[in-house]
Amino acid sequence: MSIEIVHVSDIHFGSGEGHGRINPETGLNVRFEDFVSALDRVVDYALAHRVHAFLFSGDAYRNAHPEPVYQKMFARELKRLSDAGVTTILLVGNHDQLLRSTSSHALSVFQSLEVPGVITIDRPLSQTIDTAAGAFQLIGLPHVTRHQLVTSDKYLPLPAGEVDKVLVAHIDALLKGYYAELDSSLPAVVAAHMTVDRALAGIEQELLVGYTLTFPTDIFIDDRVDYVALGHVHKHQIIRKERPAIVYAGSLERVDFGEQDEDKGFVHVKLARGATTYEFQSINPRPFVTVEADLTGLEDITDRLCERIARQVLPGCVLRVRFKVNEEQLQDLCEDRLRAAASPALSLRLFPDVVPPPNRARLPQLNESAALSPLAAIDTYLSEVAPDRKERLIARASELIEQCNSCDPNS
Repeated sequence: MSIEIVHVSDIHFGSGEGHGRINPETGLNVRFEDFVSALDRVVDYALAHRVHAFLFSGDAYRNAHPEPVYQKMFARELKRLSDAGVTTILLVGNHDQLLRSTSSHALSVFQSLEVPGVITIDRPLSQTIDTAAGAFQLIGLPHVTRHQLVTSDKYLPLPAGEVDKVLVAHIDALLKGYYAELDSSLPAVVAAHMTVDRALAGIEQELLVGYTLTFPTDIFIDDRVDYVALGHVHKHQIIRKERPAIVYAGSLERVDFGEQDEDKGFVHVKLARGATTYEFQSINPRPFVTVEADLTGLEDITDRLCERIARQVLPGCVLRVRFKVNEEQLQDLCEDRLRAAASPALSLRLFPDVVPPPNRARLPQLNESAALSPLAAIDTYLSEVAPDRKERLIARASELIEQCNSCDPNS
């Protein structure tokens, strides 16, 4: 008899709301409701299939200071699992951690309330978990940061690269110690929130909060381990098929257009010593659609763009339209007609790539006065070179500037 486990990761409540709008009936952003609905469907599946454990591999929210409504909706789903007697394992990810503190995190409330059946992993551990189908062994490894090591005076003089090597060696030795203590007659799962060197990175690189490190995949390869449940990388992927299986569940919903071609969902694991199987289950995420067109030198550009939109738009999709035009063509573009053509979509963003007249400076607006404000200069630059990614990159730049401003210059 196998132990049934749902492996889910990177829920990120609060992300992607720039692509939505307010639902007048609930007062909530429609994209947030998408994320809640996705988690709700996973829990429905877990209850319908009578799984024995619900394993979450980290990053519940957009950041470590979630709004009350995000916490409320996440807690509501955990309560459903708890009421059904499903053991729930919550691994702390990098977005759940406070950058300047190791004493608390976004999932601390579930530890404080001692929710029945909920295990929160905020430090490395190894323990045996009993289920109705038998016991399995769990090794948990929350997101590891350099800060946790460099606070020791012993490592302060080392350059960053050497600290990384020490950190990898420390985690490798820690895991080997856990493996040596495993009971070879029981199935074993390792849960970790990290990037491994064989992974194909996704949009998480642009959502990154704080420092991250890539670990060698080989630290998880051991005959005593049956399944490795990874989080942090948003693209679902199987790093190793078996002995042990090493799997990223991927993020639960699409955050941005960087994920428009990726399916989203979770993994149903049937855990058995030496005979573990698993299968990805899609939650059918909201579609993201990109319409692209080069209209330079053409006439009737509004008609042409409306035709392309009508051919590609899907009901309820998040739509972006990227088109290249000459500067003088802009006066012939009717945005109202474009929005009418895109009316089946949830939202529409237009990204014109305007070809400037010859001999005109590329970015004349980046002058000395703009440079007085780094964020203003970055905003101006991204408006030209990466308008579709501007909002996300500006948010990341703001975080970096805040971190730099809070650093002790003498440290």
